[in-house]
Amino acid sequence: MGVKARYVFGEAWSIARSAPRQTAVAVLLVALGLYVPGLLALLARNISRLATPGEEPAAAVLTLSASADARALAERAASDPRVGRVRIVSSDAALERFRRAYPDLGAVLADLKEAPFPPTLEIVLRARVEAGAGAEIARAARAWPGVEAAESEEDLDRRFREGVRLLRGAGVFLGGILTLAAILSVASAIRLALDLHREEIEIMRLMGATEGAVRAPFWLYATFEGLAGGAAALALLAATYLLAVRSLAREPHPILSLFWVNFLDWPTAFAVPLAGAAAGFFGSLISLRKGKGKL
Repeated sequence: MGVKARYVFGEAWSIARSAPRQTAVAVLLVALGLYVPGLLALLARNISRLATPGEEPAAAVLTLSASADARALAERAASDPRVGRVRIVSSDAALERFRRAYPDLGAVLADLKEAPFPPTLEIVLRARVEAGAGAEIARAARAWPGVEAAESEEDLDRRFREGVRLLRGAGVFLGGILTLAAILSVASAIRLALDLHREEIEIMRLMGATEGAVRAPFWLYATFEGLAGGAAALALLAATYLLAVRSLAREPHPILSLFWVNFLDWPTAFAVPLAGAAAGFFGSLISLRKGKGKL
């Protein structure tokens, strides 16, 4: 088994050296095919932080005065049959949200003795409530004692979530097209390698080599080709992220900083090179299947 593994790795390395230009092009296309959707996934992940995790979106937000009885106002709002629940967000909780959304700007507020944000009520509607209910509730709440401002969040939340879905959808669409191009590039590199090693393959067959032994080096070569492209894409994503963070550290921007707070989570980061390896292996299967009659 050890000799066989050594043979497979040695042959795969020989295949890579026989066509360095095609190998480099295939690795580059795999890297590009995974970098673009990875970048959009990174941006979508940071933007989606602005949504309250694990909670339903608020249809209306009431800003309260410091002396207002938040619990009594929450009970009044909950008495509306269209309201499903009311969340009381204290000044401290609002400050913590701000720090999560704007970590650079949030550090400036660390030494404040009092939170600079007023308490609020977030009103969540029941399911299947007619459109515009949030605006009606906000308009009525403006006349309540203790309510300084009341705004509807229905359209804002809908547009925000649609924007995040659009960003993710664009990543999937572009990633699919570019990954397909990468798979075809790997398949092309395998076909060239088959032509260059035709005589060796015929000799192996005459010596009684199995189809698995003949094809294994090409499978391994294509898989590592894709793995290298995936690793390169991950490295490019990390370099892009670090460059953006350092640029924003020198020149802070309240909007652009939202896109570059966190890097990809570990499962997604590990999935990038694994996806490249899968693309490479799939490309080899396509190429070897097409060349089955000649291989």
